[in-house]
Amino acid sequence: MMIAICVFVLAASQAANAGILDSLGWARSDKMEVTIPWLPFENESRCYDELGCLNITRSWYHLIHRPFNVFPLPRSVINTRFILYTRLNPTEGQILRPQDEKTIKKSKFDPKKKSKFIIHGFIDTPLSNWVGDMRDELIKADDMNIFVVDWAGGSLPLYTQATANTRLVGLELGYFINYLIKNYNVEASDVHIIGHSLGAHTAGYAGALVPGLGRITGLDPAEPYFQNMPAHVRLDPTDAELVDVIHTDGKGIFFLGYGMSQPCGHLDFYPNNGKEQPGCDITQTPLVPLTLIREGLEEASRVLVACNHVRAIKLFIESINGQCPYLAHQCPSYQHFVSGKCFKCKPGSTDCALMGYHADLSPGLENEISPRLQDNVGNKFFTTTGRELPFCHRLYRISLELAKPTTAETWVQGFIKASLHSPQGVVNLDLTPSGDMKLEHGSTYSMVLSHPADLGGNIKRMELNWEYDMNVLEPRTLCLFWCNDHLYVKSVSVEELEMPSRGKRDAQFSSKLCSRNKRDYADIANRGRAIFLDSCKPPQNQSLEIS
Repeated sequence: MMIAICVFVLAASQAANAGILDSLGWARSDKMEVTIPWLPFENESRCYDELGCLNITRSWYHLIHRPFNVFPLPRSVINTRFILYTRLNPTEGQILRPQDEKTIKKSKFDPKKKSKFIIHGFIDTPLSNWVGDMRDELIKADDMNIFVVDWAGGSLPLYTQATANTRLVGLELGYFINYLIKNYNVEASDVHIIGHSLGAHTAGYAGALVPGLGRITGLDPAEPYFQNMPAHVRLDPTDAELVDVIHTDGKGIFFLGYGMSQPCGHLDFYPNNGKEQPGCDITQTPLVPLTLIREGLEEASRVLVACNHVRAIKLFIESINGQCPYLAHQCPSYQHFVSGKCFKCKPGSTDCALMGYHADLSPGLENEISPRLQDNVGNKFFTTTGRELPFCHRLYRISLELAKPTTAETWVQGFIKASLHSPQGVVNLDLTPSGDMKLEHGSTYSMVLSHPADLGGNIKRMELNWEYDMNVLEPRTLCLFWCNDHLYVKSVSVEELEMPSRGKRDAQFSSKLCSRNKRDYADIANRGRAIFLDSCKPPQNQSLEIS
């Protein structure tokens, strides 16, 4: 079937070039009054007054990823508007039009201050709750110009048409920013565009038109018609000096995942692996009814239809004024990350970064955007978050050093839970959140876990609970009269990361805890527990020097 489609497309294209299928010129845009999908018979182009022109070339087509392309709806239908909010008018927006100089001069716009642009996505409007929430948090964070880009006239179904409309909205936004730069001496580096879903790619189109644009933040950029397409079709690192992206719904459109999994920025963040977010499984929790009661019908509808897709917005909003840093780690895969293989954050390096609003303050970017970011393109940064507000968690790496006495089995299988005690409080962690774990005595195992509490690396005591898992479907796990189901633990190490400073110290705190009995290990019986204290020699509860 696929071969037949390819043959048809190729034949149609060749026939059109020969004039067989298009003898009347109907495939040309200037002969058509409506925008409907067509095959790429030839290059198409349309111009939009002072904004410039758009074309549709063969590079915009892909048989699988982008089979149809249309031109945007008329400017009057999309009706792109720029609504300004500042600390002087935090709730009453002012509409600015570059075609009407008076709207700008009489507004609260201050060209000396930084400017943020918020762009909504598909089937969305500036009246959505999240737009107001983000606007309010940005105004609270700093005295800035906050623009909400209203393109509700073009964000409605069909999706194919909405994707086309983003190109014209990008032209409108790019023209407006360049107008402010030329006529009001706005610095391009002071402009930051924040776009969700289709709005992220719209930001990319605008950024491509503004030389030196400071920053674009893509909040779960839309996947259909953009993933695996050339850079000029989608958001990409060349669209701004810094492009940071949060991926939260990258399962793929066939699995009802609306966001891109493909890296498309300088800093690509994948909280919880960027596919499914904790608390978004409506089959396991009464998520929709609770949200309906707490936040109303609109938010409940979003949770029902696109909980993972919207989570990127929530994470970004929380990061604006939140005190908890969204620290993420560069790693080859999420599996490597959760197994503790990428737990480092050194000053001036790009092995860690801050997800969200403060991404530009990541290590190495404090003073200026590092040229090394170009070498970072394509890499992924991972972190974990909570199920509900506050989403931001502290990251802990727990390492279990297992002993191997003569009485121990070669391996055991089961569940481990831990309680960390410090002057700041007690933190309870499940060390096997994905299910039972096979543990080989004499080995060391590490896992990265998260918790809202910050213990500051000051761990005084840990309680470790062990439960052997005997599965009747796996005969090798049966442990009755003739085997030993105990777990033997020599020591436990707990590490917590903070943002590195400009000094000579790493931001990694490590506490090593040992068993309080006379032996150099703890013998934990099935469904038993052991206590470990910070009494190991030499003491390890201190900051680590950078090697």
